[in-house]
Amino acid sequence: MIRTISFILLLISGITFSQEVHVTVSVNYESLPVQNRENLVTFKNLVEDYINKNRWTDINWSGPKIPITMTIFFRSASVNRYQAQVVVTSQRAVYKSEKVSLMLKLLDPSWDFNYEKNQTLFFNPTLFDPLTSFLNYYVYLVLGLDFDSYEPNGGASYFTKALAIANQASSSGFSSGWMRGEGSFSRTDFIAEILNEKFQDFRKSFYEYHYNGLDLESEDPKAPSKNLITLLSNVEEIRSKVFSRSLFLKVFFDTKYLEFCDVLSSQKDKIIFDLLKKIDPAHISSYDKCKKK
Repeated sequence: MIRTISFILLLISGITFSQEVHVTVSVNYESLPVQNRENLVTFKNLVEDYINKNRWTDINWSGPKIPITMTIFFRSASVNRYQAQVVVTSQRAVYKSEKVSLMLKLLDPSWDFNYEKNQTLFFNPTLFDPLTSFLNYYVYLVLGLDFDSYEPNGGASYFTKALAIANQASSSGFSSGWMRGEGSFSRTDFIAEILNEKFQDFRKSFYEYHYNGLDLESEDPKAPSKNLITLLSNVEEIRSKVFSRSLFLKVFFDTKYLEFCDVLSSQKDKIIFDLLKKIDPAHISSYDKCKKK
């Protein structure tokens, strides 16, 4: 209860508000023609300013900003139309600790948008734009995950905003990466899974793991592993009965697998690693190494 009150006061008590997130952008355009590279000289700063200087919630945010990184790899260009891959990460501070928890690590393989040198970016989340809507989508996704870790279903409004963007984008002339069932990754499918009612128990366990697990480690060292085991049991049920090839769960494990190894390293009964290998076969070798420690 004390932590809940402190978190609410932290968010609403500031006389002035600051932005909720802070993004650091890096850009790689080595594969592009010289002219296009010159057009993108200020792109990094433009994206950082757009995200860092706009307000993303209705909260008078006075706490620490959520750190986000975006690494943009430009693949091709045609006049002023660009295609890129983007790696997005975000972190969350752990209560009474110097530790951080990685909340998102995602490779988006297909960003398609128009851009002109020194273009001005306007903030209007309800109007689709292939450049800014992509950025808006990921900020709302990061906020949703962060809020879900502090309150059951706390991120729903931000996930809903991201889904609205995805639905608009799917019927646009820049639908690559947005269409349902498209390739290896669809932004629409990804956010729709999170909001699917069949993931509600998972999201509650996600909250318990962070808020009543990681955040309580200084008071109860067993709290993280206890709540993680419950979370993994929910994942097993989802995998077997609902989403055997879930995009969201794939990204979730890509983000969290090293953290899970660390949290479970002190477990005397190593059978939990067998469950991890079953529900997350992509990281079997890492779990085997952790199990042997």
